[in-house]
Amino acid sequence: MLQLKKTEHSYYCECWETKRTSEHESWKEFKESEGLDYDFDYNLLFRFDIDFNDDPESKRYGTYTLKLHHALQRHGYEQWHAVIYNIKEEDMPEIEQHLKNAKQHLLEMWKELED
Repeated sequence: MLQLKKTEHSYYCECWETKRTSEHESWKEFKESEGLDYDFDYNLLFRFDIDFNDDPESKRYGTYTLKLHHALQRHGYEQWHAVIYNIKEEDMPEIEQHLKNAKQHLLEMWKELED
């Protein structure tokens, strides 16, 4: 089960270098704005990060942020990043299912390499 804790990846993925970064104050707001049934062919979710805000000067101190990184395959050179603040433990089952759907889509794109 996916835990609400900071992810550890070997390399950083920037989300503020593009004009296609959407910010959402909660998982609920993200779902209402973007929906969870968007097309993974058009919005290929290739990575996620969960960060914990430990900066006491920040207004979001002590909260978690989920970053969803998508490649917009139809455009080829663009990305879409969804930054979702105030992630809660009760959001995690639905987030996990969304990420599993994205993972399954990614694996299907690599099916020619199955053992």
